[in-house]
This record gives sequence, C-alpha cells and structure tokens, in this order.
Amino acid sequence: MIHNASIEKYRTPVGAVTCGSEMTIRLYETGKSVSKAEIIMYSETFHREYEMKRKKDCMEEHLKITNEAGIVWYYFRIWEHGRCYFYGAKHGQTQGEGMIYDDTPQSFQITVYEKDFDTPRWMSKGIMYQIFPDRFCQGNKKNMERGKAYHESMGRDVYLHDEWEERPIFGPLPGKEFYDPCDYFGGDIEGIISKLDDLKRLGINCIYLNPIGEAASNHRYNTSDYKKVDPFLGNNEDFKRLCQLAKERRIHVILDGVYSHTGDDSVYFNKRGNYQEPGAYQGEESKYYDWYDFNEDGTYKSWWGFETLPEVNELNEKFVDYIITGEDSVIKHWLSLGASGFRLDVADEFPDEFIFKLRSELKNKFKNYALIGEVWEDVTTKESYGTKRKYALGKGLDSAMNYPLKVNVTDYLLGNQSAEDMKTFLLSQQCNYPKPLYYALMNLLSSHDIPRIRTTLATGMNENFPSREQQAEYVITSKMDQKGKSLTRLAIAVQFFVPGMPCIYYGDEYGMHGLMDPFNRGTFFENDKETYQDVLKLTNMRNQEKVLQTGHALYMAADDDVLAILRFISRKKDVFGEACENKALLLLINPTQMEKEIEIDLAEAKEGVSESELQLLSKNLTKTVVKTKAAPMDYKIIEL
Repeated sequence: MIHNASIEKYRTPVGAVTCGSEMTIRLYETGKSVSKAEIIMYSETFHREYEMKRKKDCMEEHLKITNEAGIVWYYFRIWEHGRCYFYGAKHGQTQGEGMIYDDTPQSFQITVYEKDFDTPRWMSKGIMYQIFPDRFCQGNKKNMERGKAYHESMGRDVYLHDEWEERPIFGPLPGKEFYDPCDYFGGDIEGIISKLDDLKRLGINCIYLNPIGEAASNHRYNTSDYKKVDPFLGNNEDFKRLCQLAKERRIHVILDGVYSHTGDDSVYFNKRGNYQEPGAYQGEESKYYDWYDFNEDGTYKSWWGFETLPEVNELNEKFVDYIITGEDSVIKHWLSLGASGFRLDVADEFPDEFIFKLRSELKNKFKNYALIGEVWEDVTTKESYGTKRKYALGKGLDSAMNYPLKVNVTDYLLGNQSAEDMKTFLLSQQCNYPKPLYYALMNLLSSHDIPRIRTTLATGMNENFPSREQQAEYVITSKMDQKGKSLTRLAIAVQFFVPGMPCIYYGDEYGMHGLMDPFNRGTFFENDKETYQDVLKLTNMRNQEKVLQTGHALYMAADDDVLAILRFISRKKDVFGEACENKALLLLINPTQMEKEIEIDLAEAKEGVSESELQLLSKNLTKTVVKTKAAPMDYKIIEL
C-alpha cells in the first residue's frame, strides 16, 4: 500500500485546507490482496475511524474536514492476508510518502485554518531589512549626548564608544561584577533616515526595527516607557518623520512589540524610584500593580527568572487596554506615528487570546497592517505551557520568523543533510502552513539572536557556540571566510527563491561577521562590496519577477547534493488568483566542491502542487527535461 500526503493523487486537495473543506484520501495498492482499510483521524477534540471504500486500484474515503481551525492527524489500519498492520508518516515527517508499521505509527498532518484568513500582499511580494538601531548609522551626534545625560540622570550605567569600528563590550565594565549591555555607538533614527535611499536601491520595502522605546540597555528589550523613543535614538517626531519619508519610498516600518515583560526600571514597575508616578513596586496604589504577580514576601514573577524583567499578566484587562484596546493604546500610538505593524517578541509565551485581540485591533484599523511572531519552531504544531497553539491558523499572526529555514539551509550547505532532506523540510512547510501565512513568512538567515550567516557557514558552527570570552578570541581565517562567502551566496539564493518575505539582517548584504550576542550586533560597515553586488542581483530579480513573489513552488533533489527549486505561474494567475504572466524559473544549488552533471525530469515532480497546475506547467514549458552542469559551490538560475 502507498500513500503520499503531498501528492494530490493520494490526498485531494494537497496541503493545508480551510475549515469545513471536503477532502478525499486514497491508499493505492500494488496488488489486490487488501481486504479492508481504515483511516484513523484525530485532533484535540475528536477521534474518528472510517472504513475506506474500494475504487479499482485504490482504497479511498471522502471526508468533510472539521469546522474548527486546528491540526488534524491521520494514519491507516490495513488488513491483508489475515494480518493487521498500520501505515503512517515516516519517522520525523508529517508529509510525503509513508511507511508500514507493526504498531501505532507516526501520523500525517492536515492543517485546518480559518476561511477568511489573508495576509498583506506587500509581505508576500516584499523584502525586509532588519536594523539593530544603535549599530546601524549615526545621524545626529547630539542624540548621543542627550541619551548619556538622560540615562545617567537615572543612575544608569552608560559607556560610550569613541570609535564606530570598536568591538561591542562583552564582559563586565571595570569595577562591575556582571556584564551589562550598556555600551552605545550612537546609531539613531536620523541615521536610518540618511540610509533610506540606499535601502531603496537595495530593493527593500520593509524595515524591521529592534526596540526603539526608552530602556536601560542598548537592546531595549527591558522597556522603560512603551510610548517614548529612547533619547539615544532621538524622539517621537524623528520616528514620525522616518515613517513619512519611508512611505514616500514605498517602504513599511515594523516595530518590535515587547509585551510579555517590562523593565524593572520603568514607568510601570519603578523598582529604582526613577519615575515620579508610583510603579507596581511601590504597592497597590499604583495603577500598574495589577499587571504583575507579587508574592507575599515582596518577590515577583519575572521573565525566565531575570529580576530586571518583571513579567506581566498579558490578559489583565488594564494591561490589554494599555497595550491594545485603549483609545491611546501603545499599538495605536505607534500606528498613528506611521508604523505598519509589529513583530511580537516571544509570541509563543503569550496566550492565544492576547494575540487574537492584537490582530483584531490591527486589522480593524487597516487590513494591511502586519503582525509577525517570534517563533523558533514549526509554527503550526508549536506547543507551549501545555497548550497547542492556534495563532498561525487565521485569527492571530500574519507571519512568523522562519528560524527552521535558517537551521535547515545551513545544515544542508554545511553537508549535515542531503538535498533530499532539504527538499523534505521545504515540502513540509509548504504543505503544513496555511497558504496566506506561508507566502508571508519572514525568511531569515541571521538576526540579533543568532550568529550572522557568513560566520555560521565559515566556521561550521550552526547551533553550538563557545563562551563569549572564547568567541571574542575566535579567529576566522581568510580561507574560512572565503568558504563562508561562497556558501552565503547559495543560502541567499535559496532565501530569495522560496515563498515568503526574505529578510536581510543589517550588514549581511556586505558579508559582515558576528558570532552570538553581542558580536552579531556589531556596527554596520561595508565589509565586502562583491557580496553586495551578489545580493543586489537577487533583490532586483525578486522585485522584478512576480513568479518569485507569488508563484507556485516545486522542490526537488537533483541528486544527493544538488537542490532544485522551480517557481512557476502556469495559468496567467498566481497562487492568490491575481493576474500574472506565465513564467518558470529553476534554481539549482550545488554546495559541493565538485562540478555536477544534472538531469531533471520536471514532469516527474508531483509533490506540493495540484495536478491541474502541473499539467498546465508541462504544456507551457519549452522543455520538461533539464540537462545542465552545476558548478562547484555555486548556483544556477535557468528560465524555462
């Protein structure tokens, strides 16, 4: 018996489906010896068993999918020659061809999402640029003076770097016991404004800013005031002007929403007594007291045990009103100044209800505002705090940070997994993620929380890293750097060819290096202009070719090493039904040091796309069999 959950012949329709959809599931048999087959289908709320009907060379069952958004799982029970066995997904997979088991097997996944779920099309078509504000560009030196004076007046430690090229501080300051991210280089909003034309030339249509609100650190995830730009960066009028000038260039600005905790030295908690108004630490007379959970001994619940980050009760009515629903809530405050949406920090630590409410308020203001979640795992099957999360199914997030893509791309390019493994991963996201979310995914290779992609590929360190002190002494040789440079070209090519919104971490377009925090947060500089030209070539192609924005995707392994990605439009309409010219572009990735002779029969590729689209594709292609050479450590793009 054979079932492939990613091919329409076996499961119609293929991929994620909307609530209440109808579906046909088939098991094909090589002989006629199967006497009976059942589908066992289950979710959080139901368990059902269906006896399948014989149809010539297959067993099939026509089903109506649940009206409730969620994840549905299924496997098969089969009787043959008096023996009962099971058929399910292969180990570690939820899509693709399955395998036989003697006992209860791994299950195939069906993602069921809301019928009205849609995401802003500018996300599917756009390119994002992430900026860590203190390290990008200094536009007004007076902001550095003002920031220093303000924060020192609060009794906060401040260390100003004399030179832009210096390395970030990674240990305790003299006379201090612990490391404190209190060193500043002077990057500010004026500096970002001065670079808008450069970003436009690079093809950027969205800027994502790490936190800009007042805070007692350079990273600003320990918020002191949600509604006020930190004086090191400028003021609220500067941000408003940034958004206005960005909008003139058709660039959106996304802000970091850090709402699971505040800083202890903040308007809201006021542990150090820096603010005139009583904070929660002063007692029940504070209007913010109910935001937090205090123990009888005066201690309080804090984020991951860090006392400087008191955790809030995200469903407290006063907190929800202040952040989301109030007339001058935090989100409405920044939207009124020109923001186009938010990236929600530690999204999986919020109750779904909070995210649903946040989305509702955003979309009621303007449907094209964006909500992106920080989620490090598969966004459809994520469980946290004992709860299966539903924020990716239509009532919550538009998009998520696609960390799994980064992990798999680097593993593939470093030789830790095959092209077939990489194809399997890409196919799983394509089939499991709701289409609107899949085409809006924030596809990143670097960020402020992980090493830069060139460093990862140069060193071969994908997930495990030495101490900060060892990182500071680590030397990347020229030979390692050349390897990192070559493989980064391939990583970015994959990033720009898969559906979603590719995100460039500031400086990656110039091949900047950096291990973990704070080394991945170095100051922007033009390290490698040849790398910039490579990136510019891909950004131009991505912006010019609608097929790379909202076209269909086919993933293939040309051999053990070479990955193939075909993007195509075959009926003069893209995946959302918008008018587009028919086109097909094939990307080949060869991460090895050997030239490869490649032959691919595109007519054999069936997974992840409907049969009707594949039939039209075959008719429109000038050739379905591609024979070519793949140069070592290089990529090739072929128009078909």
